[in-house]
Amino acid sequence: MNSLFALLPLVIIVIASLLVLLLEVFLKKENKNYLGFISLFFLIVCAILYFRFWNEEFSYFKGSLVLDKLSLFFFFIFAVAVSFVILLSMKYISLQDANHGEFYALLLFALSGMMIMVSSSSLVIIFLGLEVLSISSYALAGLKRKDKKSSEAAIKYFLLGSFASGFFVYGLALLYGASHSTDISGILDYFRSSPELSLMATIGLGLVIIGFGFKIAVVPFHMWTPDVYEGAPTPITAFFSIGPKAVGFAVLLRIFLYYWRITPESQAIFWLLWIISVLTMLVGNLIALRQTNLKRILAYSSIAHAGYLMVAILARDGSSLLFYLAAYLFMNLGAFAAVIALSKKGKEYLELDDYAGVGFKYPWIGATFTIFLLSLAGFPPTAGFLAKFYVFSAAVREGLVPLVIIGVLASLISVFYYLRIVVYMYMREPSREIAIHLENPALFLVIFLCLYGVLQLGIFPGNILLIIREAINALPF
Repeated sequence: MNSLFALLPLVIIVIASLLVLLLEVFLKKENKNYLGFISLFFLIVCAILYFRFWNEEFSYFKGSLVLDKLSLFFFFIFAVAVSFVILLSMKYISLQDANHGEFYALLLFALSGMMIMVSSSSLVIIFLGLEVLSISSYALAGLKRKDKKSSEAAIKYFLLGSFASGFFVYGLALLYGASHSTDISGILDYFRSSPELSLMATIGLGLVIIGFGFKIAVVPFHMWTPDVYEGAPTPITAFFSIGPKAVGFAVLLRIFLYYWRITPESQAIFWLLWIISVLTMLVGNLIALRQTNLKRILAYSSIAHAGYLMVAILARDGSSLLFYLAAYLFMNLGAFAAVIALSKKGKEYLELDDYAGVGFKYPWIGATFTIFLLSLAGFPPTAGFLAKFYVFSAAVREGLVPLVIIGVLASLISVFYYLRIVVYMYMREPSREIAIHLENPALFLVIFLCLYGVLQLGIFPGNILLIIREAINALPF
């Protein structure tokens, strides 16, 4: 149905970001928490709209922007992620020299970019959403203005992100030249109608994959990830590990669920993704073994998880991909929340040696961090175990047994560096005294909600699986 309602959630978020920006300019209060609460209010309004629109389907701009169940599911994932990041940031920005009101406005702008990308059927509009997300992310990475690592992170992210955007645009131009369309359905109809795919179209699709490969941090397009994760403010690092990755896979899902059906004999793209998946799982986990900084460990962990998610794309199973992203939201944001909890004014404890004895000195932080790490490693009965189980089961059904074996071996490698953090927290004597800021109810609320999500999805996944299947089954192919 062609309706302005298709624009309503996006318009609300854009209005909220502009309002937050204007309030920061005119009120100039030292305490920026009120901006965070305003942002949360608009996110809650949007979440209510998502539920209201679930059984509806709206479109606008001649179908270029679609509000279907898949986009609504991702909208909800993004809204939860951004809400958690805002709660994590309220105390953090005042303690860590990032107390800028534009912090929240940029987060909302980034959210609007992701909403555009996930609800669009045109690669041109997807590119516009990608640039809104990217420009906001570059600024967010450098918000600790007196920190050299933060400035370095912003510059690296900007330079490599611009380079990746160039690949995407060139790939889009080649696809348009071959198919005379920038719409995903039009391009895929060209693939279906052509008895032999032209070299131009195949190269164009490959370049689009490279452009998105940067956003989802797969090997060999992952080089920016550890440095940007380490230098950016930690709540923003948590956002980078969830938001761009989820939206990148959302677009790939829209492309490849249909692509695999109409070109089952096309092997070039399949083997390109197969090699990327294997390299991502192995390189991410192997390099993480040598890291001692918690943010770099979680950065390489994020790279490895992108490899597992790519297995779901190759297995042609949208349901396992969506469940993995939902589980990853809670376990990864929970892990970063625990890292943020171990900080005080002007100081973050990020080295492994800082975590020696933390499990006994701060038992709630140690216990919850341990559960998040076990979930990331794939131990039952957590959400991480079921997420990997569903992805690997789907791959086995498609005959991708060698890929599954490599994925399982890569997961076994990851157990070492996840459990090494637990060993430090409970089995090493502290070499230095650490004191942290414990008066942070918003942060502990996020930890509790993430803990609930990890255990709920791990033990009782039925409800979200029904929602996911509805979203996948509603796709028009």
